Amino acid sequence: MRHLAHRAFALSFSLLTMGMLSHSGSASTLIADPSAQALHALEDIHYRAEWRDDPVAATLSGVHEGDSLLPDISSSARSKTLARLAQEEQALKRLDLSAAPLRERDDRDILLHTLQKERLFLTTIQPYQHQPDYALSIITNGLYGLIAHDYAPLEARMQATISRLSQTPALLHLATQQLHQVPAIFIEIAQEDLEGAIAFCRDDLPAAFASVKNTALQKEFQNYNKAAIAALQAYGLTLRHLTPQGHFALGKDTLIALLKADMIDLSPEAITHAGEKQLEADLAAFQRTAKEINPAHPEDAFLSIRQNHTNAAGLIPTVEQQLHDVQDFLLTHHIVALPSHTLPIVRETPAFEQALLTAATEWAGPFEKEQFPSYYDVTPPSPHFTPAQTKAALEDFNTPALLNITIHEALPGHFLQGLYLHAHPEWSLIRKDGNSYSTTEGWAHYSEQMMVEQGFQNKDPSLHLMQLQDALLRDCRLLVSFGMHMHGMTLAEATDIMQNRCMQSPVAAYKEARRGTADPGYFSYTLGKMMILKLRHDMQKQAGKNFSLESFHNEFLKAGLVPLHVIRRELTGKDGPLL
Repeated sequence: MRHLAHRAFALSFSLLTMGMLSHSGSASTLIADPSAQALHALEDIHYRAEWRDDPVAATLSGVHEGDSLLPDISSSARSKTLARLAQEEQALKRLDLSAAPLRERDDRDILLHTLQKERLFLTTIQPYQHQPDYALSIITNGLYGLIAHDYAPLEARMQATISRLSQTPALLHLATQQLHQVPAIFIEIAQEDLEGAIAFCRDDLPAAFASVKNTALQKEFQNYNKAAIAALQAYGLTLRHLTPQGHFALGKDTLIALLKADMIDLSPEAITHAGEKQLEADLAAFQRTAKEINPAHPEDAFLSIRQNHTNAAGLIPTVEQQLHDVQDFLLTHHIVALPSHTLPIVRETPAFEQALLTAATEWAGPFEKEQFPSYYDVTPPSPHFTPAQTKAALEDFNTPALLNITIHEALPGHFLQGLYLHAHPEWSLIRKDGNSYSTTEGWAHYSEQMMVEQGFQNKDPSLHLMQLQDALLRDCRLLVSFGMHMHGMTLAEATDIMQNRCMQSPVAAYKEARRGTADPGYFSYTLGKMMILKLRHDMQKQAGKNFSLESFHNEFLKAGLVPLHVIRRELTGKDGPLL
């Protein structure tokens, strides 16, 4: 799934107009009426401010009033945002919700932790200083969000694109001035992403607006697009001459704060211990399954499965058939209720993202007023690959592995999460905006294992082996994340673990380890799965013979993409250990 980080950049936003500030202005205190009604008012204030502060995130969420703007990334804007977050936090803490329903009390807790996470990124992680890729993501997300869905006439979206292109050089200039203590690995990541950003502006944007007949508009677009590409190229020169400094490791305190922002009260040591046990269990299961496939030479089982693949032209038809097969199994075996029988549109990954994504699901923003299709993107082998590289890429997409990806990305994984999101317009803004990393990726990863457990594909050991290989990868993500950010593990050591403990190719092992330098939260795949399995076990023990797997899945998804601490409390009626 594409993860679009919440960025907070402040533009001037007057809470006075909403009657929630005293007349002394932005430094004044939010007036909090101790009632559930006040919670909804504060919720509305928060999201309106977020959308105005970050119009790019607003566009992606389906809020289009600021489509012609890029965010203000100046230090003064961040200071205003931090002041606003402090006001909102104080007001939320003063609310007396003791008589409110549990779901509303939980909403307040979710929003409080959302504010804490935003403050953590602004004051401690500081990607605007240390990660030059950060500015690139603002630009590409801001432009892609305008062409991803037909939410407005094409000419109107073209005008918004021209406006954002016109602001791109200034944003990159300011981003360059703010870079400080940039580790070498973050420069490498940004240089790779920069190629995709330039290709997107050069190729994808003009193609998106090619049908517009307004010649004056086309000329204006071409001029500003050319200037934006030049600014991106200049940014590339800056990166080339940037002296690497600092280290990517966040440290234990920041990791603990990152966990707490997702309402996880477990220690890094407890999580690492559980991850090691999970890796040992998955490796033992991998070896047993390989022996089941090839009793005489279990070491050859994995290689033989890799030969079972389609050609490049068959990737999308294969995935489309897999979607129907999975959907039928979910319905006939009563695994989970489907709010809709629609399926995502399977397509090639947009060209500008193909260097970074192998497969991803994308659904329309939660606040879109219209229904738009979801997409399941699959990246074919590059036409620039050698025959050997093409063969390896297709082997990576062997049919059982591709099926496991379909389970994760589509059904009953991310696509189903999107269906539940859009099937519940009554959810609060807080629930609609839910983006808990451990819940989102934990559910999709749990789905892979659960489908094998439930006998999908007649318990085909080839699917089981590919599911276990992906499980080993996610186990190692957890271990190297805490290792690199807490214990001084080097990137080379993390790469070695990926390759030798989790069966990744040398190229994949390096890329997976490298991802963990900038995305330490990718421990959430395995951690989320383990927490879901623990919750399921506890509920099954409590219900006994009355336990229904389908009901468990339905209620889990109805809670939204909110922290698992909240889902546990709402499903069981009480707090309990996450692991």
